[in-house]
Amino acid sequence: MRTLILATLGVALAATLPAAAEDKPITWKDDVGGWYIGVDTSIGNGCFMTAAYEAGTYLRVQFNPSSDNFQFIIGDEAWSSIEAGKLYNVGIAFGNRDPWTGDAEGGRLGELPTLTVDVGFEKDKAATFIDEFRRMTSVAVTYESKEIARLTLSGTNAAMSEVINCQSAVNEAGAAAPADGSDPFSSGQGTDSDPFN
Repeated sequence: MRTLILATLGVALAATLPAAAEDKPITWKDDVGGWYIGVDTSIGNGCFMTAAYEAGTYLRVQFNPSSDNFQFIIGDEAWSSIEAGKLYNVGIAFGNRDPWTGDAEGGRLGELPTLTVDVGFEKDKAATFIDEFRRMTSVAVTYESKEIARLTLSGTNAAMSEVINCQSAVNEAGAAAPADGSDPFSSGQGTDSDPFN
């Protein structure tokens, strides 16, 4: 079994959820294989991908420069008993691969209960996790040996490539610095509403 690192909280789930205007993500691509790709200014301009599923489940993976982590976030409208800050031991299995196991931190994004898992970056752990996420066609999440979610993963390879492209562009632009919510792609001319000016 592989182990995941303790999760952190305070991550916006993105475009699929209501958010305050100041927390609104910057769109990188509206739709790549069914995934929204954006930049979250609240976590040091980390790029992410997110999708909503019919049963009220939301999935998001992201680079979090604020905590120097890669994160897996799952939320479901039915998980109302999740407690913010409480740790939940979960398993995450991509396709028929061995599950990743470790602690996820409970939280709320608006009214949505969530579990956030920090994957980390040591010893190529994130690279292996990302590779499985982008290549496998499903993910199963378990809690106390019971399956709590099984989601189809389609379009993840192309979408994850865009997340990596996005984070590279943000890093090259030196965009990890602005913590004021300004556009990380702006050249400083024109308006902040155009991320490519």
